[in-house]
Amino acid sequence: MICKHLRLENILDASYLCTSARELSLPKHCVSLSESEIRNLRFRHPQNSVTSLDACDLMEAEVSPEDLDEDKKSEGIINIKDTMELTPYETQVVTLSQQPAERASPEYFHSRLVELGRRCWTSSTGAQHYTKGCYWSPDGTCLLVPVHLDGMHVMEVPTELYSTPTAQNARFLTKLQSAVHVPEGGIVYDCVWFPHMSSQQPETCFWLASRQHEPIHMWDAFDGSLRCSYSGYDDVDEVMAAISLAFSNDGLKIYAGYKRCIKIFDTSKPGRLCDNYPVKFAISCIAQTSRHSKTLTCGNWHGYIQHFDLRCSHKQGPLFTLGGHKGGITQLLYSGRGSEEWHLFSGARKCDKLLQWDMRNYKKPLVEFQRNVDTNQRIHFDLTSDRRWLTSGDTSGALNVWDLREYREASILQLHSDCCNGVSFNPVLPLLATSSGQYHFIDQSVINNVILNNSESVEETNFYANQLLNVVYENAVVMWWSGSESL
Repeated sequence: MICKHLRLENILDASYLCTSARELSLPKHCVSLSESEIRNLRFRHPQNSVTSLDACDLMEAEVSPEDLDEDKKSEGIINIKDTMELTPYETQVVTLSQQPAERASPEYFHSRLVELGRRCWTSSTGAQHYTKGCYWSPDGTCLLVPVHLDGMHVMEVPTELYSTPTAQNARFLTKLQSAVHVPEGGIVYDCVWFPHMSSQQPETCFWLASRQHEPIHMWDAFDGSLRCSYSGYDDVDEVMAAISLAFSNDGLKIYAGYKRCIKIFDTSKPGRLCDNYPVKFAISCIAQTSRHSKTLTCGNWHGYIQHFDLRCSHKQGPLFTLGGHKGGITQLLYSGRGSEEWHLFSGARKCDKLLQWDMRNYKKPLVEFQRNVDTNQRIHFDLTSDRRWLTSGDTSGALNVWDLREYREASILQLHSDCCNGVSFNPVLPLLATSSGQYHFIDQSVINNVILNNSESVEETNFYANQLLNVVYENAVVMWWSGSESL
């Protein structure tokens, strides 16, 4: 029966649910409910039970033979939207089309950084467990950290920080633990949070990840379970791994970059059904403006930034192409606020320039920021929610901080002893997360003569070797307090 498979917890778009319900052919006993029955259903099921019942179960719950006789006078099929109306006793259900209220932006860099806690992974010549960036959730409650050969970890903000406007300078460090661990091996190409994620609404708490030789997976942020998959196939019907991922601003669409195409999935329809937009180069990263949902800005491994109008035929190609980087593009980020919503920031591998563009006048970049990037690894950068501060890691382990109101030289903070590959601002609290680590190439002929200095002081030494090669591993994620400080 169709309605038995229509579960409210699996429908991401409430408006889609209400529209599709009118097209369902429901059984006779689900034809109509009286006003009293609808009120009983509303008060009968508390906050969490609404999302765990089938749509037909809601309508079958309180129907009696007398009520059915009474309801024969009514015509048509019941509108499921009526059973979802809210009462003062129920929790507000926010659909994807409803935008949350704008929060006050936290203030950063008012004092020195205070380390709150860290988590480290050890490495050896056989298995190097380096981090690959860090990503705060949109509601600021947890941090997503992909780790090479150790899957993905979700860590929560220390609970005491929610109740205090300052951080104690002499507080004990918190050893960050994984609230959720998805133990996937192999290489994680990209991951992205659902843009309207809120811990108060469990159905919105998930992220997408693309892994080598695998389809796109949707992971639950509460228990780490696999919710569903989105599969892209090539010309010989083999699964392709997406290189880059991005949600549309409303969360209804998933943009996945592949070697020769962009695939557009409907978030509420997992599987292989998607729209295909062919391109000439592999899509390494994706960004979208907040104003125009039909255009897409993509970077590729050839060092170009291309702006596509998805309403046009792929034969027309990009609207325009930007250069400026000498390596493959690794990250694109729109400023996304007010008059600067068309300002785009771009970074590339083995390229010391971090460029700021105005996409309305794209002949040359507005500003060039300098950072140290001498590897092919993706070195992340991020903006504060008020668009004042721009930060980026580099391969020397430093954090570069620019004040966009003054455009001076970067303030350099040496936070790590190995490559600082990730940086992310918390959207709610004045918290900064950084991650470190990189792949170290070691000559196999001198493996027995290597001193390994891990971030947890685990050493493998050969003191009697004639040749010694010192390799410093620091594979860590660290949370920093960047607001007001109290002694």
